[in-house]
Amino acid sequence: MPHRSKLTFNINATYFLVGCLGGVGRCLTAWMIKRGARRFAFMSRPGLGNKQTASWIHGLKARGIACQISKGDASNTSDIDVAIRSIPSECPHGLFHTMSIDDWQTSIAPKALAAMNLDQAFAEIDIDFFVFTSSTSGILGTPGQANYAAGNSFLDNLARNRMARGQRAVSLVHPMVQSVGVVAENPEIEAALRRKGIYGFNETHLLEALEAAIATQATTTPADHIVVGMDPSKLKNSLSRSDVTDSFWIEDARFKAMLQAIDSSGSSDHGSSGFTILKAIQEASSLQVSVGLVSEHFTTKLCRLLMLEPDVFEPEVLPIVEYGPDSMIGAELRNWIFKEYGLDIPLQQLFELNMTITKFPTIICNYYK
Repeated sequence: MPHRSKLTFNINATYFLVGCLGGVGRCLTAWMIKRGARRFAFMSRPGLGNKQTASWIHGLKARGIACQISKGDASNTSDIDVAIRSIPSECPHGLFHTMSIDDWQTSIAPKALAAMNLDQAFAEIDIDFFVFTSSTSGILGTPGQANYAAGNSFLDNLARNRMARGQRAVSLVHPMVQSVGVVAENPEIEAALRRKGIYGFNETHLLEALEAAIATQATTTPADHIVVGMDPSKLKNSLSRSDVTDSFWIEDARFKAMLQAIDSSGSSDHGSSGFTILKAIQEASSLQVSVGLVSEHFTTKLCRLLMLEPDVFEPEVLPIVEYGPDSMIGAELRNWIFKEYGLDIPLQQLFELNMTITKFPTIICNYYK
């Protein structure tokens, strides 16, 4: 096999990293240092807002790594201008745009608006590369977080737009990173994604993907976006371990070819087993029996969503909201209820103080019996 040349960074260049002071950003920085980079300009909303970040930067400086820290919001053009002007040497040679957990949970603006601002700020500057870190949610979708999915799709298309204007850019579309960063620090997020039949990778795979994203911009036929984390064989394994009712994307016609590829590699679990809760309700011999079926079905779902054991629940006493579901889990639960029971129950109703685990099955069964 031909030997792939190892990507290296210019020792005299400054690399501008936006939102890269978290776990994934530190992993990226360490990798770039190993490949020759010695000068960094970081921009983030907290800046050196915590001791862990300050200690990490201090350690880099002690090793002779030049670090310029700018506190600012990339969705604000004046903050970007200040950050660029504060870079102590020549203009940056490379640019990474990534987001923190706060950005991930808010709205489309931190991704779309910040990316546009960075695009405009570097419109007249000749840089070696410009990498957006996007997500497979822009392809698969994310129930309850359409803004996040749309923000990632925007990054993919902005990279294409930059290339059409003769400027360098690539959007790296990747799945969850399990070993560092937000998912590693919040196991409930990983559990929620795995329930949807989505798999992740570690920081080694992320860095390999980033290397490919940077390298493609120096070729005569660069790609405007690179997708990783959509391997049919790995998706098949993920589906076999997931709750099929949560894997919403398998019913999307756009993934027909991918599902066929999954099927061609052997048997898969995404087909219907013939059982549906609605069919069980309608065939139940009495209202009491159907209520019991829905209660068990619903409690099993809550256990998976909230990562609780069944004996924790007090179905006749405590309302569902008392078990601590956040808005993200609430949206996922509401989508699941619509898919399983065919009823569009508002989130406010699900989180009412009188909505217990016992009351919910009664509402469902009274509707159908």
